[in-house]
Amino acid sequence: MNKTDLNKLQEMNDHELLLELVKSQKEDSRGQKITAIATVAMFAAVLIALVILVPKVIVTLNSIQDMVKQTQVAVEQTQTFVQSANESLNGIDEMIANVDTLVTENTQNVADAMENFNSVDFERLNQAIDDLASIIEPLARLLGH
Repeated sequence: MNKTDLNKLQEMNDHELLLELVKSQKEDSRGQKITAIATVAMFAAVLIALVILVPKVIVTLNSIQDMVKQTQVAVEQTQTFVQSANESLNGIDEMIANVDTLVTENTQNVADAMENFNSVDFERLNQAIDDLASIIEPLARLLGH
């Protein structure tokens, strides 16, 4: 309060002071009611917002949790697949090494077989077959075949 207000209050009689006091209390009461109504309205707004948002947040968190579980399963399956692929690649490496060894060993055997085949005297072989046929033909006629 300033000096002017204090001077006015000192000049007033009891009845006027009482009226001023009642008037002041009514204004204070009206302000308190407005504050109370505003507080209740804000509380109601916050409560409604919580009632609407909390279930959505819970549903969203559950969805995120499910997605995390699915991602973990996918990662585990991927790890299993990668491990299987690595094992397959190791098996392929062994198979290629075995094929290489097989080719190396068989190349020598084929070379030896070709050498033996080339060393055969086909003229003498044909002559021996003809001689055998000339011997067997009279025997076959004798036995009736």
